[in-house]
Amino acid sequence: MSYYELCNEVAEAIQKAVSGLIGKTEAGVTLRIGADGTPTEKIDETAENAALSVLEKDGRSMRFVSEELGEKTIGKKPEFTFVLDPIDGTFNAVNNIPFFCVPIAIGGSDLSDIRYGYVKNLVSGDIYTAEKGKGAFLNKRKIHVSNVSELSGLSVISYSQRPHAVPINNHKVRRVRVFGCAALELCYVASGIFDAFIDMRSMLRVTDIAASKLIVEEAGGVVTDGKGKPLSTELDVTKRVNMIASNGMVHDKLLELV
Repeated sequence: MSYYELCNEVAEAIQKAVSGLIGKTEAGVTLRIGADGTPTEKIDETAENAALSVLEKDGRSMRFVSEELGEKTIGKKPEFTFVLDPIDGTFNAVNNIPFFCVPIAIGGSDLSDIRYGYVKNLVSGDIYTAEKGKGAFLNKRKIHVSNVSELSGLSVISYSQRPHAVPINNHKVRRVRVFGCAALELCYVASGIFDAFIDMRSMLRVTDIAASKLIVEEAGGVVTDGKGKPLSTELDVTKRVNMIASNGMVHDKLLELV
């Protein structure tokens, strides 16, 4: 089974398992605090259990990294690390806001060592994929970042705990949006819908960004931390990162702003 087939099977199992929970009050019931330090809600656990069921039947040995469980070794000699956020955009899913997804990354032990990324939009069914060195795709059609090069023309997704702390929110760019689902927002940068993504809150987890980081890079974009350094964080759900992802043409200008 190829990486695509494995990821697709996991995403389909999750979609089937949570379909009856979308928009339901019970979906948001907190069960415990997850390995990442945030509340695990019923929809999260349901999705994670569905994924684990598929992976344990797959037959290959792997290291499983997920927001709720944390880490689990399946088999005896892991061939790769399987990084999963069972539902990215949990708040959206619980409240029936149509913007949430399943992001999956496959690689080694570090963000810099991701070799396959997969993100499925659970509302539209769109699937974004990338394999290291082979480009990025939306529904198997190649995608590329935008070519906007002036700050005044940028459409940016920007998160900040202090709305006016970063000049990006003060009429420096064309528009600023936030949708509450980082993996899918980054895919919008990869496909040229948006020009950049900024999150300087030190809140992003590797499970949020591992798949989409590769997708953005394979689409011709650039991804760094707030100081312009490559992201090379260990694949550990307790780690947090800052991130700027862009079409590359505006990256230095954005670094100056933040």
